[in-house]
Amino acid sequence: MNIKHIIAGVVTSAILAGCSMSPKIPTAPTPDSVEDIQAWQTEGRVGIRTDSDAISGNFNWSHTKEFYELNIYGPFGQGATRLEGTPGSEATLSYEDKVQVGPSAEALLYHELGWHFPVTNVQYWIRGLAAPNTAAEIEYREDGTPEQIIQDGWTISYKEFTNVDTLKLPQRMQVTHTPYRVNLIITDWTVQ
Repeated sequence: MNIKHIIAGVVTSAILAGCSMSPKIPTAPTPDSVEDIQAWQTEGRVGIRTDSDAISGNFNWSHTKEFYELNIYGPFGQGATRLEGTPGSEATLSYEDKVQVGPSAEALLYHELGWHFPVTNVQYWIRGLAAPNTAAEIEYREDGTPEQIIQDGWTISYKEFTNVDTLKLPQRMQVTHTPYRVNLIITDWTVQ
């Protein structure tokens, strides 16, 4: 063995030892309940149907109290649509090389796409909760997770839940109100 191999081995060992001793970035603990979730990120697949339109693809949604960003995109990133804004305030919709701004996500989706879709409520429904500001009918399973929520004329059916640490969060769900049907399959949850 020559001196170059010995030096290379010592340097590699030192680098690996240094990497293993470097501090890890702390992560926020998982909230105690679904109601306590302050921020989340989800990824998965989405299918949206109306009488005159159908969209399917992948989605990712990042949501905090101050900002949300929902991206829907087809295979290889084609047909990307982005909805972003501040909850309860102005929103921006980007699609087909257009960027439109509106007073709310709901108003913007209606004006640009002709869709009546309750984005404000969906931030609760995606976590398996009824929105707090209107009445809701909720049917529960034996394990305490919701099977169905009916709220503001929409029916939210929960098909499957997944465990995220100690929490049970929706994995497959359907949101319907004629003529709209949205199917979500959530493949990844990150919560704070």
